[in-house]
Amino acid sequence: MAAIRADIRRLRQHPCLWPVGNHPGVRELPCAGGYRVLYRVHPDTGRDETAGDVRVLRLFGPGQDRRGFRPPP
Repeated sequence: MAAIRADIRRLRQHPCLWPVGNHPGVRELPCAGGYRVLYRVHPDTGRDETAGDVRVLRLFGPGQDRRGFRPPP
Protein backbone atom coordinates (compact mmCIF):
# COMPACT_ATOMS: atom_id res chain seq x y z
CA MET A 1 0.00 0.00 0.00
CA ALA A 2 2.90 2.37 0.71
CA ALA A 3 4.18 1.92 -2.86
CA ILE A 4 0.76 2.80 -4.29
CA ARG A 5 0.54 5.93 -2.12
CA ALA A 6 4.02 6.95 -3.29
CA ASP A 7 2.95 6.49 -6.93
CA ILE A 8 -0.10 8.67 -6.33
CA ARG A 9 2.02 11.37 -4.67
CA ARG A 10 4.26 11.47 -7.76
CA LEU A 11 1.24 12.65 -9.75
CA ARG A 12 1.82 16.09 -8.18
CA GLN A 13 4.85 16.55 -10.41
CA HIS A 14 3.71 14.50 -13.42
CA PRO A 15 -0.09 14.43 -13.67
CA CYS A 16 -0.09 14.05 -17.46
CA LEU A 17 2.52 11.30 -17.70
CA TRP A 18 -0.01 8.47 -17.95
CA PRO A 19 -2.44 8.10 -20.85
CA VAL A 20 -6.19 8.45 -20.94
CA GLY A 21 -7.80 5.05 -20.43
CA ASN A 22 -11.15 3.58 -21.43
CA HIS A 23 -13.20 6.56 -20.23
CA PRO A 24 -12.83 10.05 -21.73
CA GLY A 25 -10.75 12.30 -19.49
CA VAL A 26 -9.81 9.52 -17.06
CA ARG A 27 -6.13 8.62 -16.90
CA GLU A 28 -4.70 5.31 -15.64
CA LEU A 29 -1.65 5.02 -13.42
CA PRO A 30 -0.12 1.52 -13.29
CA CYS A 31 1.16 0.71 -9.79
CA ALA A 32 3.11 -2.00 -8.00
CA GLY A 33 1.53 -5.44 -7.90
CA GLY A 34 -0.68 -4.87 -10.93
CA TYR A 35 -2.91 -2.24 -9.31
CA ARG A 36 -4.33 0.62 -11.38
CA VAL A 37 -5.30 4.08 -10.15
CA LEU A 38 -7.90 5.85 -12.26
CA TYR A 39 -7.71 9.61 -11.93
CA ARG A 40 -8.76 12.85 -13.56
CA VAL A 41 -6.77 16.08 -14.01
CA HIS A 42 -8.69 19.35 -14.05
CA PRO A 43 -7.89 21.18 -16.17
CA ASP A 44 -6.10 18.54 -18.21
CA THR A 45 -3.86 20.56 -20.52
CA GLY A 46 -1.74 17.57 -21.51
CA ARG A 47 1.34 19.27 -20.03
CA ASP A 48 2.64 18.74 -16.50
CA GLU A 49 3.67 22.39 -16.19
CA THR A 50 0.16 23.76 -16.76
CA ALA A 51 -2.10 20.91 -15.62
CA GLY A 52 -4.49 21.44 -12.73
CA ASP A 53 -5.53 19.38 -9.75
CA VAL A 54 -5.51 15.59 -9.63
CA ARG A 55 -8.58 13.75 -8.37
CA VAL A 56 -8.22 10.03 -7.70
CA LEU A 57 -11.43 8.29 -8.74
CA ARG A 58 -10.80 4.62 -8.05
CA LEU A 59 -8.16 2.00 -7.29
CA PHE A 60 -8.51 -1.36 -9.01
CA GLY A 61 -6.72 -4.52 -7.96
CA PRO A 62 -5.12 -6.97 -10.36
CA GLY A 63 -7.77 -8.78 -12.38
CA GLN A 64 -10.63 -6.83 -10.78
CA ASP A 65 -13.67 -6.40 -13.04
CA ARG A 66 -14.04 -2.79 -14.19
CA ARG A 67 -17.20 -3.15 -16.26
CA GLY A 68 -19.41 -1.45 -13.65
CA PHE A 69 -17.15 1.57 -13.20
CA ARG A 70 -18.67 4.87 -14.26
CA PRO A 71 -16.59 7.98 -13.61
CA PRO A 72 -18.35 10.90 -11.94
CA PRO A 73 -19.22 13.83 -14.21
